[in-house]
Amino acid sequence: MANVDTISGWTITPSDDGFHDDFEGSDHPWWTETFWTSFNVPERKMGGWFYNQILKNQGEHGLNNGGAWVWDASDAPALYQRSEQGLAMPAGPRDLRDIALPNGNRIRQLVPNMKYHMTYSDPGKFQSDLVFEGLIAPNPHPAGVAPFWRGRHFDQPMQVTGEIVLNGEAIAIDCLSVRDRSWSARPPRQARESQRTDGGREPQKLAEPSADGPSDVSRPLRKPYNIGYIFGTASARESFLAYTLTIQGEEARGDFLTSGYLVRDGVWAHIVKGERRCLVDPETGWIWRIEFEGEDGLGRRIEAVGEQQSNHGTSTGLFLWKWNGVEGWGENQGGIAPSYPRVKRG
Repeated sequence: MANVDTISGWTITPSDDGFHDDFEGSDHPWWTETFWTSFNVPERKMGGWFYNQILKNQGEHGLNNGGAWVWDASDAPALYQRSEQGLAMPAGPRDLRDIALPNGNRIRQLVPNMKYHMTYSDPGKFQSDLVFEGLIAPNPHPAGVAPFWRGRHFDQPMQVTGEIVLNGEAIAIDCLSVRDRSWSARPPRQARESQRTDGGREPQKLAEPSADGPSDVSRPLRKPYNIGYIFGTASARESFLAYTLTIQGEEARGDFLTSGYLVRDGVWAHIVKGERRCLVDPETGWIWRIEFEGEDGLGRRIEAVGEQQSNHGTSTGLFLWKWNGVEGWGENQGGIAPSYPRVKRG
């Protein structure tokens, strides 16, 4: 059964696996579709991503960004990293449910909204052959709520099976992780600044936050802000994901929830309020511990603690999470706010 955005009533349909050519605003010059998936190898503290971004109205037939990343707890910044930008999409019909992208990723839908076969090939360096199968129906991010103010987005806990080959070594994959999709107009910063210079609409100012957090997260911010993204998946019956927002500046406010989901005993609901606390190691500059407390629309509480197991850049890492009596692997993504306490990892 489809999960429902409790604010707008939006549900994800099989057509949302494809391109949104008829969606309002899809004729925008910077209309963007994304398809992101992740995997992990817990015993090796290894994480990996496949990220795909298609700008259908740029270039002659559209442009493709993205690629693949693999990292672990070694000193190397990445075991594999290839991020392509501005690759020309081929001419002819395009279907995101069955597509070979110029960045090396191949996506094929097996079951609408639930199951996908993805391959990646960079011979001699990194190849993958993985199946991503949803543990639940996708979670619709509430329409108009930070950080997806003007588009659509969903997240989904997944079981990932198959094999990767990294520098000639075959590694079996059988893990739990997350995928997400989004579609919206995403002008790059220079284009946004040009629009404002030319009289384009300024983002609306967020109402002043109260002691309980932002009073309205449904409008783009004018203040400096920092987005957090955490998730953990223990089983088909137990998982969570949360987006948080830190308002920076003179009246800094620490990570208040904007949206998320909780699956407990197999029952899904939006998380509707919560707060995240991060500790940053002053020597490495990495977030190494996160505490999150929240409550979902059914009144169920979540108290989660995660510690970083490996790092890919200062703001992204593989985390081992413990919450409400269960344990699962996941990630932390997002920037590091100046207001986060600097505490050396013991």
